Amino acid sequence: MDFIYVDANTGQSSGGHSALRFDDTVIHFQYYPDEIFRVVRESYERFSYSYNTYSNRTSKIARVGISEKDLDKIRTGFEKLALIQFKHLKNLESIRSDVQFLKELQRPEKNIRIRTFGYFRKEGEARSISYLKEELNSALGKGWLGKVRTQIKKDLNSAFAEGKFTLFSEAPSVQNGIYPFYKEGISSWFLPRLEKLSVLEILDSGYSLDPETIFLSSGKPLNEEERSKLISLRDSIKLSIAELIKEENSNWGHSVLVNLARFLVLEKSIEEGRPYFLVTFPESVSQITPTTWSKDKKGVEASSTLLLEASKTYREERVRSENLNEENYLTWEDLENRDWELRTGLSRGISIRNTFDRLSPDLSGNFVFSFPTPEKELILEFLNRSKKEEETYYENLKRFYTFKLITKNCTSEIFDSLEFILNEKEYQNVLGKRIDPHSSLTFIPFIAYDSITEKWKIKEETLELSHRKSALEKLYGSSPKWKTYLKESNVFSSSIYRPNPDDQMFVFFTDDTVLLRPVYGIVNLGWGIGNFALGIFTSPFDKGKRAKDGLQSAFFSLPELVFFNIRKGTFPNAKPERSERKLEP
Repeated sequence: MDFIYVDANTGQSSGGHSALRFDDTVIHFQYYPDEIFRVVRESYERFSYSYNTYSNRTSKIARVGISEKDLDKIRTGFEKLALIQFKHLKNLESIRSDVQFLKELQRPEKNIRIRTFGYFRKEGEARSISYLKEELNSALGKGWLGKVRTQIKKDLNSAFAEGKFTLFSEAPSVQNGIYPFYKEGISSWFLPRLEKLSVLEILDSGYSLDPETIFLSSGKPLNEEERSKLISLRDSIKLSIAELIKEENSNWGHSVLVNLARFLVLEKSIEEGRPYFLVTFPESVSQITPTTWSKDKKGVEASSTLLLEASKTYREERVRSENLNEENYLTWEDLENRDWELRTGLSRGISIRNTFDRLSPDLSGNFVFSFPTPEKELILEFLNRSKKEEETYYENLKRFYTFKLITKNCTSEIFDSLEFILNEKEYQNVLGKRIDPHSSLTFIPFIAYDSITEKWKIKEETLELSHRKSALEKLYGSSPKWKTYLKESNVFSSSIYRPNPDDQMFVFFTDDTVLLRPVYGIVNLGWGIGNFALGIFTSPFDKGKRAKDGLQSAFFSLPELVFFNIRKGTFPNAKPERSERKLEP
C-alpha cells in the first residue's frame, strides 16, 4: 500500500493533496461542485496525469510493507465506503427522477422524456429495422411484440387504480459504514415500462436514426477486415437484443434502446464503408465557450491533433489486431466523439462540450403516453412531497460528506477511514503507530507524509516528478546546465512552459530553487501588483480580468518571500509521461 503526497499548486489543492494507492488503483477524496466530498477511485495513470502532468506537481510516495491479507482488508474497507457513497448518490438520482417524472405528468403535451429515445425519428422507414423485426419474430415467436405491448399497456392502464402513482419511499439515513437500502419511488415503476414501449414503437413503426444525432469519423474509410469486424459486432448486438427481450421480468428497455441505436449506426457504417458514430455527449455538461478557448486556440488545436492521433492509433492497434467486442467499440466511440467535438467547435467557432466521465448514448426524446393519471392537484401533492424528500436527503448528504479545511479534508479522511476499517491492535500491527489528524498538524498533507515516514512501517520511498521538472532533467542532460536554467527559469524564454488561461500571470518559476526564491518572489509580486494596477484602467474592456489575475498573482507570490512555493504553472496540453524513481535513504 502506498501513501501519496502531492505537493501544492494554485487552485483547489494549494495545500497539497493525499491519496492511497493499491497496485494500480488510487483512492482519494475530492470536493465536487455539488458540495459533496467524494471518495474517488481511479487508475494511477489517470491520477498521475491529473496531478503530475497537467497540474505540474511532484509526488512523494511511501510504500508500506504489509501482507496480502491486510492489504485486501484495507482496500476492501475503502471500496465499501466508496460503494456506500455511490449508493447514496444513486438514491438521490432516483428521487430526482421521481421529481422530473411528476413534473412531466403535469404538462398538457402528455410527453415523458425517455433516455436514448432521442436518437430515433419516425420520418422514413429504416430497412434495417424491418429486417431486425423479422429476425426477432423468428427468435421470439410471431406476435411477440403485440403480446408484450398489450401486457405493458394493461399494467399502465391499471396503474392508477392499483395505487402505483402513490409509490413513495423515504430516503435512508446517512450513517458511517451503513449501506443505504432504498426501495425507490414512482419513476422506477413507470419509466422501465415506458422504455419498453418506446422500443416496441421503434420496431413496429420502422423508425430510423435521426441524422442530427450521428457523425462521420474523420478517419479513413473502412477496409475489408474492419468492415468484417463491424458486421460481427452488429450481429452480436442483434443477438443481444433478442436475449434481453426474452428476459420478460427484467428492465431491458434502456439497454435495448442503446443496442438499437448502435445497431443502426453500425449498419450505416457497413453500408457506406465509412465509420459513423452516435453523438454521445451528455445533454447537460460543462461547455468551453469560444471566448474562452480562443484565448488558447493553439492549445485547443494541439488537443484536437492529439485526439485524432489517439483515435487513429487505437483503431490501428486495437480494432484491427483484436476482435471488435463491445468494450473496444465503446472506447473507440468515446475517442471519436471527443475528436469530433473539438473539430466541430474549432471549425464552427462554437462552444466545446467537455467531461471527464465516460460517454454514453443517453440522448433523451419525448415519448407520448396515453394512460390514466391522477388529478393535477394530486400530482402536485406527490410532486411537493418528492421535492421535499430530495431537498432533505441532499442536505443530509452534504452535511455528512462535508469538507472542512482542518477537520475533514483529503488527508484527515484517509486516517479516519483507516481507523474505521482497522481496530486499534490491527492498526498498530499492520501500519505502525497511530496518527491522529485531529490532535496534531497531520491534517496538512506534507506534515502527514513526514509523520508516516517516521511512524509507519515504510519499505521504500519513490518520487514522481512534475512535468516541468522531468522535462528540465532531460534538457540538463543534453546541454549546459547554467544555460538551460537561465532560459527555463522564466515564462518568457521557457521552451517547456506556455502561458495558458488556467494560470495567473507571473515571471519566474520558484519550484526548483530555494536560495533565489525570495528574490524571484519579489519580482513575481511586483509583476502581480503592476498588472493589478494596470487592470484597474483596462477593466471596462476586459471586465476586470487583468486586475483579478494580477491580484491572484500577487497573492501566490507572497509565500515565495519566505522560501515557500505554491505556484508552478499548469500544462493542459502536455502528453502523459511518468517518471517515478526510487529515493535513496
